[in-house]
Amino acid sequence: MQDIGADPKTTLFIGDSDVDILTGHNAHLPAMGVLWGFRGEAELTAAGADALAAKPEDILDYLHKANR
Repeated sequence: MQDIGADPKTTLFIGDSDVDILTGHNAHLPAMGVLWGFRGEAELTAAGADALAAKPEDILDYLHKANR
């Protein structure tokens, strides 16, 4: 993130496994789980996903709501 000048306050970590959710949280970022990937809703929720996306548009909806 530092190399590309990304601001952690405006960065969302997105992944499809519990490891991705934990990685995002370890980087002090909100982490969203996508339901069309490697793992399912139960595992992503158990890992502490801040939000879930059933379709790509859900990511945009989350970002719009977060940036109000």
